[in-house]
Amino acid sequence: MDTMVSNMIELSIKGMTCSGCTNAVGRALRKVPGVTDVSVDLEAGRAWIVGTAAKNDLVAAVENSGFDVMESAGTVAMPSSRKGGCCCG
Repeated sequence: MDTMVSNMIELSIKGMTCSGCTNAVGRALRKVPGVTDVSVDLEAGRAWIVGTAAKNDLVAAVENSGFDVMESAGTVAMPSSRKGGCCCG
């Protein structure tokens, strides 16, 4: 059985003003290899990313889409067991 460790990374993002902005940030983050889930909150000015992507790759994706990353609020390891490449084991 393969054990993969995903991380949840929280980024504080400056410059998002509408749902178009959150969609642009979400699209940019989803293109980063290793990203499995993305949630972007306009009011909080934050994005939560799950996967194995490096934090600096995520920051670069956000900045390349025209927004500023103010801080990385943190990273939490999320172990998951996968058998045969299927999430249900």
